[in-house]
Amino acid sequence: MEEAARLANFFLKSGTIATLEGQKVEKQTFSADPAKAIDATSPMVVLVNRGTAGPGELAAAALLDDKRAELVGEKTFGEGAQQKLFELPDGAALILSVAKYASPSGKKLQDDAVTPGVLVASAQDDQAATVGEDDGEATETSSTPAKSAVQVDTQLTKAIDLLKAKTA
Repeated sequence: MEEAARLANFFLKSGTIATLEGQKVEKQTFSADPAKAIDATSPMVVLVNRGTAGPGELAAAALLDDKRAELVGEKTFGEGAQQKLFELPDGAALILSVAKYASPSGKKLQDDAVTPGVLVASAQDDQAATVGEDDGEATETSSTPAKSAVQVDTQLTKAIDLLKAKTA
């Protein structure tokens, strides 16, 4: 998570990147350092989906809340906790979340995840659902080879369109 805060700082001149707080963990605030920003003005779009978790969510939430970048895609996974390992006498272990990370607006990543401003469902999910479907019966194979379908990444296309609109 510290690396995610450093990444977000590359694109933020100032402000809060994230907070961390727990029942027995004192509140910590991660703030942007203007000296570490490398590009805080160029147009920016960040792609997210349900596979975006933990550090990726922290960086995306910081850029979204600061209005530094638009997020395109799907709601993220929702993983943003500091965990502690407790070893048990029998050799087993218990991993317990002891604090939660929150976006600059106060949303807990673990509870709320990150919702992009521009929701675009992934076309790959639809294709993955149809691949491998079989009713268990033998089927005849065609002697003509299957045509390769051109796959369009709708999320990437939307992100590029947004960037073009910002630079126009």
